[in-house]
Amino acid sequence: MFVYLDETEFGEGQFSGYACLVTPERIEQVVIDEALENLRNDLDRFHHDQKPMDDRTLERSFFHAADDSKNAHSHLCKAICSHVKGDFRSHVFHTAKHSFSSKEDLYDLASKLAVVGLFSHCVELTFVFEQRGNLNVGALLSKWWPDLWFDLARNTYLSPFIVKYYPKVTFEVAGKSEPGLQVVDFMLWAAQKARMDSRSKWFERLPGWSKCKTTTIDGGWEGETIRMLVPDLPDVRRYDLIDCEFDDPKYGGLDILWQIVVNVQVTINRSCFLSDRSRISHFYDDVEYLCAQRLVVHDIQHIKKMASCFIKLFDNIELIHKEMPPAEKTFWLAARKCMALVFSEGPIPRLHAVRLTDIRNMLIEQQTHHLSIGVEFDPAIP
Repeated sequence: MFVYLDETEFGEGQFSGYACLVTPERIEQVVIDEALENLRNDLDRFHHDQKPMDDRTLERSFFHAADDSKNAHSHLCKAICSHVKGDFRSHVFHTAKHSFSSKEDLYDLASKLAVVGLFSHCVELTFVFEQRGNLNVGALLSKWWPDLWFDLARNTYLSPFIVKYYPKVTFEVAGKSEPGLQVVDFMLWAAQKARMDSRSKWFERLPGWSKCKTTTIDGGWEGETIRMLVPDLPDVRRYDLIDCEFDDPKYGGLDILWQIVVNVQVTINRSCFLSDRSRISHFYDDVEYLCAQRLVVHDIQHIKKMASCFIKLFDNIELIHKEMPPAEKTFWLAARKCMALVFSEGPIPRLHAVRLTDIRNMLIEQQTHHLSIGVEFDPAIP
């Protein structure tokens, strides 16, 4: 999947935010070339009100919605309708109603909100950002993505029923002439025009089987969504909210924590020897390390490493399959919820991490065989 991201500021600085367009395939130059050629052959472009803008668009050979004429908008919109299939989402904040320390913090949050839903759908993502300021691939790899994944992993405690792949990610930083960035720029422009002027019809003209606009009561945040991709049908889901019924008394007892620690380690052990590592190759070093350290006593930082690796593995290896008995699904989802708690802040999560650490170390000292590489998955281990 390809994810094109574009930032915005409009309304004389009143609004700032981000938008993303998600497509199964890279948006190719043919989309832009077709729109430019149609603009070049459009006799309306010689009208005195349009000619300066259209000449400028044709000279630079790419579209920039804020600077283009209605002729250019029309031809690009038609090309998008003909060639582009994807899902669009924007998150825009009313700047004055939020106390962001800087524009960079605002853009950081808005860009993460725009893409957060992606991680339930695919195992490989290419993010394409527009070049701005000192934005570089190194910064994205070292901060933006790790911070985003940490928040996703921590949220697993509250929403264990939501699929969360840990995708192999690639980052690209491109100029305004990148075809996908031209498309998302126009879609974002159309969305904000509709917000500022109810007479604007460009947002309506964009393709999509579903469109919606959302806002908070105080108007501090707003967003738009356009769905062009067909969503997964409910009957293909491997697990859902119904599998997270943890009301059985055993899930409130100490024994379940022993079972979880054992099965988390066994999951990691077995993943180390998968014949097909394509879905875990980008974090296989973590898997290999944790397998090698399975019988070595460690502190709570090791439990956090185990938790992170287990959550990454969970959906990437499809630990739960559709035909799995409901009780087993519930156990594995409880295990993910249990491990995700160590990432929360406060005394209870810390005490939980200490307890899991103590259990792991006692298993190493007293029941080493449960942590062996060849142990079969067994949610009923006493």
